Amino acid sequence: MDVGTGLALLGSAKLVEKLLGPTAEYLGDNLQHWTKKRVENTKKIFEQFEKKLGPRINEPGAVPPRVLRGVLQDGSFCDDDLMAEYFGGVLASSRTGISRDDRGAVFTALLGRMSAYQIRTHFFFYTVVKRIFDGESVPITGQVERNNLEVFITHEAYQNAMEFTEGEDFFVILNHALFGLQKEGLIDPTFSFGPYPDTDGKEGIKFIPSVMGVELFLWAHGLGNLFPNFFLSADVRFVSQTNIQMTGGFKRTVPKADR
Repeated sequence: MDVGTGLALLGSAKLVEKLLGPTAEYLGDNLQHWTKKRVENTKKIFEQFEKKLGPRINEPGAVPPRVLRGVLQDGSFCDDDLMAEYFGGVLASSRTGISRDDRGAVFTALLGRMSAYQIRTHFFFYTVVKRIFDGESVPITGQVERNNLEVFITHEAYQNAMEFTEGEDFFVILNHALFGLQKEGLIDPTFSFGPYPDTDGKEGIKFIPSVMGVELFLWAHGLGNLFPNFFLSADVRFVSQTNIQMTGGFKRTVPKADR
């Protein structure tokens, strides 16, 4: 199978070559051995890649081979739509004209270690942080300042966002997701969950965002070129194809007036 035929399995061969640059050559001989499902999953990632890249597709650049390898090894086995969006966003963030800039390999490896529950929790948490603190001048990279970004989310709000179905145990998954994010440095280690006096006795989750958590959110949206402190800038907007329930049930724990 030649390179063009292999690329055509993922859509337009010319488009895939344009997205990947010279790295497209790594795809040619591999795809002929793949199952139909792996090809479909990878095609879905490349569709997200194109969307996240937007007009930048017309700029010169390539995806480093190590980043593509992570997508082919792990992303091709993921059929969750949000995971496809995350992998596609990392590809878009990784497209560069600097040959040694393979930072995206860190994020493809990270996504390969995360479950669909952890990725959805990460997406929900940082969407909440952005919504609550959007436009505020809080440097993400400052530990003391970042403590002021602590958020409380009720268990009910979390359950609605996760869209649990019968057979999925809420507390087992919550425990798995929170400790998993903490292990990977995607939330501050000081997280907790349970009833709290300052929330009228409602049970919920308290967490503080982390620099790595913000970085992953940026990279997953094709904005890996931004410094983390721009995350809360009112000029930075995050567009996602994933609809998640955001019907309230979350708030800041440090009053804005006290900061």
